[in-house]
Amino acid sequence: MKVVVIGGGASGLIAGGYSALNGNETVIIEKNEKLGKKIYITGKGRCNVTNAVGSEEFLTNVVSNPKFLMSAIHSFSPSDLMELIESYGYRSKQNAG
Repeated sequence: MKVVVIGGGASGLIAGGYSALNGNETVIIEKNEKLGKKIYITGKGRCNVTNAVGSEEFLTNVVSNPKFLMSAIHSFSPSDLMELIESYGYRSKQNAG
């Protein structure tokens, strides 16, 4: 199957990666000059991907409409994301506090 993902941000990269892993011919289209551009600028250039907190604590720190994220965060938690990244051989640095 041919799949086109519109947007090469964090979500688009994950979607495109899973699509390709499932054997699809996948193309990611991004308007910026490089994929994941906003990821590079998070955390003062340290490429923050998530917080090392539980799902409930994560939701209490969402500024507006945390209910919107409840289903997603319970299906794929911050620790799930860190495990996924590490399963590809990348180490994450976890800071306390």
